[in-house]
Amino acid sequence: MLVTNPLAPKSWSRELVRSVSRGWWVLLLSGIVSIVAGGIILLVDWSLNDLALFLGVLFVVRGVFNMVSLPLDGSMRGWAVVLGLLEVGVGIAVVVWPDPTLLVIAAFIGWWVLFSGVMTVAGSISARRILPYWGLFLALGIVEAVVGVWLLYRPGLTLLAIVFAIGLWAILYGIVLTAVSIELKNLPDRLDELDRQVTTTSMDQRRPVTAGAG
Repeated sequence: MLVTNPLAPKSWSRELVRSVSRGWWVLLLSGIVSIVAGGIILLVDWSLNDLALFLGVLFVVRGVFNMVSLPLDGSMRGWAVVLGLLEVGVGIAVVVWPDPTLLVIAAFIGWWVLFSGVMTVAGSISARRILPYWGLFLALGIVEAVVGVWLLYRPGLTLLAIVFAIGLWAILYGIVLTAVSIELKNLPDRLDELDRQVTTTSMDQRRPVTAGAG
């Protein structure tokens, strides 16, 4: 999910921008893992137990990525650790649940995807002044919330429906993370270029105008 702290200060220093940008590779790796996992989910003919095991491991891996990342709004890493531990807990619960059923899988994944969507929507709005493509994260959060509600309240769920919904969600999530990670990597350079443009404009405005001879 998009890790931000709604209570974090909204002022950004150059060092804070560079600190957040250094974590771009975590987003990239998480995005690639999510895309690959989504493809595997869609392509494999799953049994219920195998799907539960795979999803549990995927959530544990995603949780670890969250724990080692720095929140995109520059807030304390503890916020990311808490959210990562929650995701790891969901993954472990899915794995260790005895004889999982479609309802159990849908409940675990549905509640977490819904929670992730709400957090992503809130985080995208909170970090919109600095986050590249924050609108994509906003759209992703809305999609996550819809998928979560669908998994929780859809009557007559089938294994095929769960596989399709979770696979597409994982691929979309991974694509957005990958795109944003590249923009985040280039964020300090964009900031430097913006400063140069502002400095040049300011110098041009202060330059005295010489009257022409006549």
